[in-house]
Amino acid sequence: MRSLVLAVFAFCLLATFIPALAQENSATRIDPYNVCVTAMEKTPQEAVVPCKRYLAQNPHDSPDRIECVTKWVANYEKVLPYAKFLQSLPGDPKAAWFVFEPDQKIELPETDENDAPFKMQIARKYSGSYEEEMLRKAEAVYPRASRSAADVFRSSEDWVDHIPKPMTPIWGGTGNDNIQEAEVVTASAVRYYYDLTNTARENPKLATGFTARHTTLKYDASIKYFGNYSHNTEKFDDVYLADLTLVWGFNCGGLCGVGFTLNKIVVLDRSGNVIAMFSELKDSWVS
Repeated sequence: MRSLVLAVFAFCLLATFIPALAQENSATRIDPYNVCVTAMEKTPQEAVVPCKRYLAQNPHDSPDRIECVTKWVANYEKVLPYAKFLQSLPGDPKAAWFVFEPDQKIELPETDENDAPFKMQIARKYSGSYEEEMLRKAEAVYPRASRSAADVFRSSEDWVDHIPKPMTPIWGGTGNDNIQEAEVVTASAVRYYYDLTNTARENPKLATGFTARHTTLKYDASIKYFGNYSHNTEKFDDVYLADLTLVWGFNCGGLCGVGFTLNKIVVLDRSGNVIAMFSELKDSWVS
């Protein structure tokens, strides 16, 4: 699954920890290198300033230290445009979600192709153009992205080669198979797996470095009107309910593969305004 500790950052920590064992004092704690590494962990979006200062003031420091900070700064600058994009996204700070309008224009071709080894099924159910419009909006709903820019800086090594083109909000992260692993159902996520399936059909030897043996994509989306609806303790009246389920499975042979089932429910009022979103990981597996 996605790495929890950035390799570059872990290496920097090791270079800090060993000298600290020999001498723990105030000078060690305010050492420019330690200030830089601490900022990488706690305030990654601001760490570039103390880290560049360290490189400028300590050009003859330990090669291991210089290497790890130089690499971190290089990765920071590569992901900076994407982080700025994430910071620019709209959203009501009081809401747990926002609508990314470009996702509403993504086409998700309905298909039912169950021939092995690359199965694909996409079904979207709605009644009339108004419900279709609301379903598209539901597919464009993301969790509020206020934390995402900091996450990208903190895990910059993971993001350097996986910045989406065109840029979209974060709907997942890179898995062990170098394929994006969705964390929320969106039109961008579904389209990603649709395109990936077609790519694997043309050439199973993927650019990610893995060879696809079997893949499974299943996406079911529907929208219906409910006079009354409740989710846990929350109750809603006179609403439309969009129910989106995404299933993905990838096998690259032997003990190589990953899969999941994700569900997202979006509640909209009669005017098409999003009033609630609930997202849940139903199942996941890795081999």
